Amino acid sequence: MTLNKAKIAVITGGPGSGKTTLCAKLSEEGIAIGSESGREILSLTNGHDLRMHDPQSYSLEILKLDLEKFGTASSSNRTWLFDRGFPDNAGFLDLMGFAKPEELDQACREHRYSGPVFVAPPWREIYHGDPDRIQDWHEAKATYHAVTAA
Repeated sequence: MTLNKAKIAVITGGPGSGKTTLCAKLSEEGIAIGSESGREILSLTNGHDLRMHDPQSYSLEILKLDLEKFGTASSSNRTWLFDRGFPDNAGFLDLMGFAKPEELDQACREHRYSGPVFVAPPWREIYHGDPDRIQDWHEAKATYHAVTAA
């Protein structure tokens, strides 16, 4: 178990439930935000191809970024809120029908959030797709169930 000087919380849930919008607002209020690593990977030149054709490698790239961000947060004295966490990555792989790599399982066990875990449930009225959010409403609800189960 990792001991943290910082208070590190996480917000999880399905896509399009307001997590990133909430994080942006809290950032304006001085809360340090661990941005969603999956979107960062998608923004790379090959990000969408990686997600579509090699979800396991996509997951490992997310894990690398998440570990880096968690290390930064753990070594600070600030309050942090992460837009998704290690279990979200595990839920993504479960939903896709893939086994979790040992590195991800280890991260879920060893890098613990010291603050609360907030859950954003599916919210139909605000849900919309975008170039990175390719799930339809039914897939968004399935994702919510997969990540919260993880």
